[in-house]
Amino acid sequence: MGALLCAALFMLLVFGEEAHGMGLEVQLLGDRLTLNAEKAPLQEILLRLSDSGIRVQIDPQINPTVTASFENREIQKALESILKGLDHVLIWDSGQGPSGPVPRLAEIQVFRPGQKDLIKPLRKASTLSIARNPKDGSLYVKEEILVRLKPGDDLSPLLKLLQETGGVLVGHYPGLGIYRVRLPQGSDVPALVEEIGKRGWAAIVEPNYAYPVPSGPRELDWGSLKVSHGDASPQPKGIPVAVIDSGLRADAGLDKFVLAALDALNPDKPISDTGGHGTQMALIAAGVVKPIGVKGDSVSQTPILAIKAFDENGFTSNVLLMESIDFAIRNGARVMSLSWGSETKSEFLSEALELADSKGLIIVASAGNEPTGEPHYPAAYASVIGVGALGPDGKAWEKSNRGDFVDLYAPGFATLPVGYKGDPGIYAGTSISTAFTANLIAGILSKNPKATKQEILEALRKKP
Repeated sequence: MGALLCAALFMLLVFGEEAHGMGLEVQLLGDRLTLNAEKAPLQEILLRLSDSGIRVQIDPQINPTVTASFENREIQKALESILKGLDHVLIWDSGQGPSGPVPRLAEIQVFRPGQKDLIKPLRKASTLSIARNPKDGSLYVKEEILVRLKPGDDLSPLLKLLQETGGVLVGHYPGLGIYRVRLPQGSDVPALVEEIGKRGWAAIVEPNYAYPVPSGPRELDWGSLKVSHGDASPQPKGIPVAVIDSGLRADAGLDKFVLAALDALNPDKPISDTGGHGTQMALIAAGVVKPIGVKGDSVSQTPILAIKAFDENGFTSNVLLMESIDFAIRNGARVMSLSWGSETKSEFLSEALELADSKGLIIVASAGNEPTGEPHYPAAYASVIGVGALGPDGKAWEKSNRGDFVDLYAPGFATLPVGYKGDPGIYAGTSISTAFTANLIAGILSKNPKATKQEILEALRKKP
C-alpha cells in the first residue's frame, strides 16, 4: 500500500474474507490475528495477510491445507501454530500508533528447514475481475468500493458499513484520504455506492473504476512509409517521463533509458508487457521511435519510468493508477504520459492527478480514437493536457476525438518495431500523439526546468 497506515486505521484495520470455494476467514487487528479455516491452502491464508501490506515470501512448493480456529491471537504465536513443521522468519518494522511508533509485521518468510534459498515472493492475481454498470456503461472492479470520510469524522460509520455488508478494509491511501473496501462475492456495487451516498456520511464514494487499454489500429494504407528510429544514446539524460501503461517488454532495447520500473499488480515481479501497447508508448516517449513526419531535431532521447498498471487482460483500476502515480512522483518524474482513457469520470482519479499536478508534474493523456466529441478521461480533467492526433499529412486524423477538452494535436502515426496484440508495423492513434507530446515536454523542461504548464502549451502550439 505504500505509506504506513494512520494511527486509527493501524489499530482498527480488519482483513477478513470468505474465500470462494473454501471455509476461510482471516482478520488482522493490529498485531492480533483471528483465523477460521477449514482445509484452506496455506498460500491463500498468506495472500489474505498480504492484503494488509505484509510482504510474503515462500517456497512455491509449500502449500499444505490448514484447518484452524482461533480468535484475537498474537500474530507471532498464531503463525507458529499454522506453520508447524516449517521454518519461518518474521521481519518487523515500525508503524505509527496513537502513542508513537508500534511494531508492525512487515514480512513473512516460509521455507523448509535448510532450504531458505528456494523462497520467492507470493504472487497476487495478475488479472482484475471486471464488471460493467448497465446504467452508465462504466467499468469497475467487482466487489470493491472506494470511500472518503467527511473532514473531522471518525471511522465509526465505515466500520458499521463493514459489519452490515460483511466487507473488508483492504487498503488506505493517506495522502488522498481514501479507504478501499472489498465486499462479499456477488455484491451489487453500483447499488451500494448509491445507498452510501444517500446516507450522507461519506464525502465521496465510488466503485473502484476500471479502464481498458485502447485499441491501437493498424494503418495498412500507409504501408509504403518507412520506419523512423533514433540512434540510442549511450545513457540518455534529461527530464524523466513516467509512462503508465501495460508495461515494458524485456527485449525492447530500452534498458539504458529506464530509471525505474514498477509492476503495480505485483511489485515484486519484474516488469513485462504481454500486449505490447506500453512498450510502444515507451519507445516513443523515450525518443527512440519518432512518429511519421516528425523532423529529427524535434525529438530528444529522454529517460523514462516504466510503470505496468494494466493487467494481462488489458484493464487497470483507480487503485492501481493511484499507486502508479505515487511511484512516479517518488521516483522523480516531471512528465506523465497516459495513453488510455474512457468516458468514465472519477473524482478520486481526478484528485490523484491534481495532487501530481500540484507537485510539478506535467500530465498528458490521449483524447480517444473515436470522434464522438464527448469528454474522454483523464484527458478531460483540468490538471491534464488532452492530446488529439494528426495524420501524416499534418491534418487532424479522422478518427481522433475532438472537443473543448483537447488542448492540442500532435502526430499520431508511427512505424513500430513492436506490435500491439499483433505484428509490428504502422500504428495510429491518440496514444502515439500523447507519448510523443510527453517526449516534447521533457525536451522543453530540459532547456527550461521552470517552465509553467501554460508556457509549455504555448511552445507546443507554435511547433510546426
